[in-house]
Amino acid sequence: MRVAINHETVYRYPAESNYSIQYLRLSPISSISQRVLSWKLSSSGNLRPWVDGFGNAAHVLVVEGPHQEIRVKAIGEVEIADVGKPLLADNEPHPPELYLRSTRLTEADERIQRFAGNFRPALVVNARKGLDGLLAGIRQSVESQANQNQPPATASQSLDRHAGGSREQAHLFVSCCRSLGVPARYVSGYLCSDSHEETGLATHAWAEAWVGDAGWLRYDVANRMSNAKAHVRVAVGLDYLDTAPVRGLRRGAGNEEMEIEVNISDARKMKSQNNQQ
Repeated sequence: MRVAINHETVYRYPAESNYSIQYLRLSPISSISQRVLSWKLSSSGNLRPWVDGFGNAAHVLVVEGPHQEIRVKAIGEVEIADVGKPLLADNEPHPPELYLRSTRLTEADERIQRFAGNFRPALVVNARKGLDGLLAGIRQSVESQANQNQPPATASQSLDRHAGGSREQAHLFVSCCRSLGVPARYVSGYLCSDSHEETGLATHAWAEAWVGDAGWLRYDVANRMSNAKAHVRVAVGLDYLDTAPVRGLRRGAGNEEMEIEVNISDARKMKSQNNQQ
């Protein structure tokens, strides 16, 4: 599958700011499961590329001088492998065991440990089937509820509320895995439709779990998918804070308003239509 992605984020401020710095993780990298054919990141400020501690392609955006708006645009094409291919740890900066580390957003309290413990027997017999069961169990317990304009809830809060978006469901899956001794990490990126129709999805989140010789396998709780070929992977980390597409600070300006627009389409179909016009 070859997909075209157009992602624009706009921050608007009620008063002028004279300095803003943002850390961007909006650029996918090529791997065994995807090939980046083209990608361009643009903004009115100064962009400096770097590679973060998890191996993600990142940028620092600095905007100096009076401004009441920041626009960040990412546009490109990515080819996704025909089958869901697991990732190996050979070329990664950290061993899988790093992803047993808990964070504030993924801490497993007593209730999460009890919930995860229900899936331990199946996990011992067959790791992949056990994790598929965990995915289904979380999806039944936490109703999908879009809330990307709000700070992410902790895994424990999501289980208590029985509701959360893809971020919260991914946090809960990661928390349960770590409590069961399975390395797991948070992933941000894009969900692409197999229907080859244009979609209006915002950025998406899922989890990857380390399953022995099989490598890193993909678990998308929000869509009940395991190792599907429907994702463009952008950044990985211990939780959302390590992978946030845009995160930073500014001087003054008051409370911000954020607008996100993401369009994903079948690149081949779109080019064919353009050629016919």
